[in-house]
Amino acid sequence: MKKKLTNVLFLCSIIFIMDLTMLPEDSLGIGIASGGINLIPFYTITRLFFYQSISNFIINNIGNVVLFIPFGFMLPIRFQCLDNITKVCIISVLFSMTIECIQLYMPYRWTDIDDVILNSIGAGVGYSLFKLYKNKLNNKI
Repeated sequence: MKKKLTNVLFLCSIIFIMDLTMLPEDSLGIGIASGGINLIPFYTITRLFFYQSISNFIINNIGNVVLFIPFGFMLPIRFQCLDNITKVCIISVLFSMTIECIQLYMPYRWTDIDDVILNSIGAGVGYSLFKLYKNKLNNKI
């Protein structure tokens, strides 16, 4: 039962990511305007911070971090060999880069290196939360 629940939760984290990165979301302004490519690290992050509204900054930057927190939390639970933050972040970078490459062929999506950076940070946060949770469980025993 525990393994099935782990698989379902891990799959839900992937579906959550795929839904928000592949399908338009009018309420968040995602996938409704023309797309493009950014290969300059931190360009979009700083542009949104200095030249856009705070809501655009939060939706894009904070949203990309939050998007990968469940993935980073569930990854070491589902795959016990991913037992440190470096491994989790490498897998997250590869997953995020795959998404960004797919978005190259989607007319209303941006392919952005900043998304890969922010997604990896989110996965690292998720892994850190997993470690805190695991340590808390171990201290109760």
